[in-house]
Amino acid sequence: MQMKRMLNRALRLLLLVALLPFLIDLPSGAEARPEELLTTGAAPNASVVAVDGRRSVVATAGRGSDPALVLIHGFGGSTFGWRQVMGPLAASGWHVIAVDLPGFGLAEKGWSGAYDHASHARFVLALLDQMNIEEAVFVGHSMGGNVVSWVAELAPERVRGLLLVDAAIAATFGDTPASAALQVTPIRRAARILIRSAFSEATFGTLLSSAFAVKSAATPETIRGYTAASRLPEWDAALLGILRDGRKNALPRPIDEIVARSGAPIPAMILWGSDDTWVPLDAGQAISDAIPAATFVVLPGLGHVPFEEDPAAFTRAALAWLSALN
Repeated sequence: MQMKRMLNRALRLLLLVALLPFLIDLPSGAEARPEELLTTGAAPNASVVAVDGRRSVVATAGRGSDPALVLIHGFGGSTFGWRQVMGPLAASGWHVIAVDLPGFGLAEKGWSGAYDHASHARFVLALLDQMNIEEAVFVGHSMGGNVVSWVAELAPERVRGLLLVDAAIAATFGDTPASAALQVTPIRRAARILIRSAFSEATFGTLLSSAFAVKSAATPETIRGYTAASRLPEWDAALLGILRDGRKNALPRPIDEIVARSGAPIPAMILWGSDDTWVPLDAGQAISDAIPAATFVVLPGLGHVPFEEDPAAFTRAALAWLSALN
């Protein structure tokens, strides 16, 4: 009888643990539509588009007849991050296109989407198909550096050049206990409650500032622009989906092999902030060592997000290399 009572108590406890996340409401405050946030959470001239059935935001600058320059943000980024450099890049003869990758910025959110980098690369290529753009130079920041490397792997004939900015090239890794746990619905809901309860503009501002060597760049307007994504429904579920799919992001072969495509190597530039604490300069040097033909430029005194910290210095360095491709 005592064993039976213990089992009954254990079952009730398990049932309570399973049901508890559903007895607590998700914290409110995420009911906005992307269209309502374009002025504060996207680059100028941005609009909501549908690509292969997935809604996202695309911002453009320059003439459509000019060669295409595609800007891909990093983790937690969006078109908003490129707002200060799109105009100057376009003024030098480029059709500049920035896009929110699925799950990020003002793009479509939710748990069930595919958020691995190969899927992101296919999304970017589908967008270019929709815009009737055959080839482009791709600029990838941080996580976006891995995404544009996937673009070069999947469609090298469409890559006119690669500009890797403080790029986080993914190492090989497999499933983790956390990614497996997130498949359990009560655990996933509990994680969403925790994320929404802990998140605020202040906490994100501290995190963003830690990426900058130039602390003054983390202005209230900048923080507000990056946090606009948290006002969309399901943003926290998308974040968990992104973490779930992270195990798939490693490139299928080394970056030097991707760039050194048969017959026509892809021109590449590596651009790094000297004081990057998120993806240190040693990582940029390693990519440079692997691709000795690439141009390697270090921007002194800047951190992980050089186009936010010193847009003019970033633009000058990028255009010095891009001029040979225009």
